[in-house]
Amino acid sequence: MTAPVHIDPRRMLRWVLQGVALAGVATVGVFFFTVRPETWTQLRTFNPLWLPLLAAMVFTAWACNGARVWLFCRALGYPLPYRTALQASLSQEFGVAATPAGIGGAVIRLTLLHRAGVPVAQSGSMLASDAAIDVLFFCLLAPVAAWVMVHDSLFARVLEQMNGRAVLPVLTMAALGAVLLAALLRSAGFHRRIERLARATHFGRSRRLAARHRFLRRATSRTLRRMRDALALLWGRRKSALVLNFVLASVQWTCRYSLLPLILLAMGSRVNPVPLFLAQGLLFMLSMLVVVPGGGGAVEVLAALILPAFVPVPLVGAVVLIWRLLTYHLYLIGGGTAFFLAVRQRRLGGQQ
Repeated sequence: MTAPVHIDPRRMLRWVLQGVALAGVATVGVFFFTVRPETWTQLRTFNPLWLPLLAAMVFTAWACNGARVWLFCRALGYPLPYRTALQASLSQEFGVAATPAGIGGAVIRLTLLHRAGVPVAQSGSMLASDAAIDVLFFCLLAPVAAWVMVHDSLFARVLEQMNGRAVLPVLTMAALGAVLLAALLRSAGFHRRIERLARATHFGRSRRLAARHRFLRRATSRTLRRMRDALALLWGRRKSALVLNFVLASVQWTCRYSLLPLILLAMGSRVNPVPLFLAQGLLFMLSMLVVVPGGGGAVEVLAALILPAFVPVPLVGAVVLIWRLLTYHLYLIGGGTAFFLAVRQRRLGGQQ
């Protein structure tokens, strides 16, 4: 059984080196602009015993993600070994971290599951279902985080430092903009106007924007349909699989997004972790919008702008360094090892 697409390990390696270089430059820049003479004194308060706990949180997140792939495969009638599911999920994490806008993650996971005997349509449905459960988790978390932010003393002080007259209109406009965008995307007339505009300009015709727009609409519709069908099938046949997948997703994201609060706690800053979950989620989404591997250093820079509200400025560079080592570089190492082992196994299998 052949893979649905060809994955070029050399291109992946070039992307990895590019992402590591950009992230490294950004981290060094943040450290350079925030380091102070008192930085080294304050770093002595960091207890190295926190590092095994932080690493254990990362490994638990990996184990939960692999268990989600394994669980859905078995629920749909494809009893994969847990090791294969874990290899696919880790390789997906590597693809997200290593490729521009994370586009390689889904491709790698679909390819590896296809090699393991799962049809592309089924693995695509499982991928869409995983995404739906992730969205559900964050939708349930968002109002809790908002309530905590309003009632937490630290976040209240941060909000007091901002111009309240400007914050409310900006939030209102953002909410109205999101509602308007959702309404337009559901409007057939809006899409027809986009295609007419694309055909009316030389740039649109040369880039075939109308055809690209139709392809994107069909791909989005197909993905949503697969998501709905897979969730309906699982709800009808294996409700327990959906519930357990949601529990695993909750543990996975809690472990991953607890890293920054724990690092701050190790640095002597006691903050409520719930709102920081959303902050990290937003940073991750922004990194996906930057079409450069690893977000092109944008995550490091934006984190450096947020962190002075929670830790002294001399510690910002150290916090960013430890946080990105755990949430980016460690994912590249673990996921990259799984990915290149999968590539090597495929080559050995082909030779036999």
